Amino acid sequence: MEYWNNYNRDLEDLANKMLTHNTLNQFNFVESSFYNHVHDILAFTLIYASKGLKIKVLDYGSNIIPWSNLLNKINTALIDVFIFDPFYDKKNESQYSKLNLKISNNIDNFKIENFDLVIYGSCSQYIENFLEDILNNNVNSSKYVLFTHTPLSLKETFISNQYTGYKGKQYIRSYKHLKSKMQSSGYELIFKSILPPEKASVDKDKEVKTIYANLLFERK
Repeated sequence: MEYWNNYNRDLEDLANKMLTHNTLNQFNFVESSFYNHVHDILAFTLIYASKGLKIKVLDYGSNIIPWSNLLNKINTALIDVFIFDPFYDKKNESQYSKLNLKISNNIDNFKIENFDLVIYGSCSQYIENFLEDILNNNVNSSKYVLFTHTPLSLKETFISNQYTGYKGKQYIRSYKHLKSKMQSSGYELIFKSILPPEKASVDKDKEVKTIYANLLFERK
């Protein structure tokens, strides 16, 4: 928990830098690594899901960064964003006034909302019973579900160490099982892409059976 608290605090300066850049410039801030690609997928998903109408979005287990860099990409006026950040410090709320969003560290605060899109941005691998608990939760009754930069197994589910700043366990779930679970809930996979597998930061001997995936599901 201490790692994620420090991680989120370190992101605050970057978020403010992005917001300042995007206020003063015509084009968005250029992010490092694969994040431009991932956040462009987010932007196009929002356009596709909204179809010009106002939508509600739940960004589960996330932070301010993905939204700080959308201002010069798409029109964000029609997007109400709700961020579930388990490590959120309410004292920092005022800095997000430029964005139409609400942040809470209590998922129960969002259970009364009806979301059009739920996003799991590289967080499901840290939740041991994700498929059983989260996907069966009423916050997941949305029309669209987006997974971004999520490590998945091409074979059976396995547990791996992570080798970034975070030194904990990851639950690398079977891609086929996740897809099947989504299909049984009435969702169809309508988009998929992958990132370099080494970015998933799994044990070296497990890289060959790991994909670092972006998946968009639509409820039919």
